[in-house]
Amino acid sequence: MVFIHMLAAIKKKVEKQKSNEWEKYIKRFKDFPPDHAFDAFKNEYYYEAVGVLHGFIESQLRNLLLAFSSINQKSELSNIWDINERLDFRNLSNVLFVIHLISKKEYDTLNSLNSLRNEIIHKYFYDPYENMYFGVSHKKFLSIFKPSYNLSYDLIEKIDKMYEDENNKK
Repeated sequence: MVFIHMLAAIKKKVEKQKSNEWEKYIKRFKDFPPDHAFDAFKNEYYYEAVGVLHGFIESQLRNLLLAFSSINQKSELSNIWDINERLDFRNLSNVLFVIHLISKKEYDTLNSLNSLRNEIIHKYFYDPYENMYFGVSHKKFLSIFKPSYNLSYDLIEKIDKMYEDENNKK
């Protein structure tokens, strides 16, 4: 019996350490992620700007698919959570477009953002070749980043509306 109490005490101590420890190691944004990305963009931290915005939008795409699956398909979240986590940005946008949860314009914006992210991530450290830089122009970055920033808030509203509509049915 003493052994069981010892195990319980050790488990409680480990859980307490884990819950306190993560705050030291997990980096958080000072602002809401899209706003953090926009500030990074304004301060010419383009790599950070596109990385944060892309990551945040990917999480919203997952949330949108989860909302649809749990509300419209009456699926248990546990049944779809793991599969949803295996889908990458491009697959999420494809699925959401096919099931009409995003418009063609939103789909195109998502694909542009994904291409921009890949171009920046994979070409950021290229050296110029014969005085030609194969990076992303400011004009191109701006034409993709701003609509993507706006879309991040549109996705949040879309998800909230889905849950709100479902709650109003009850």
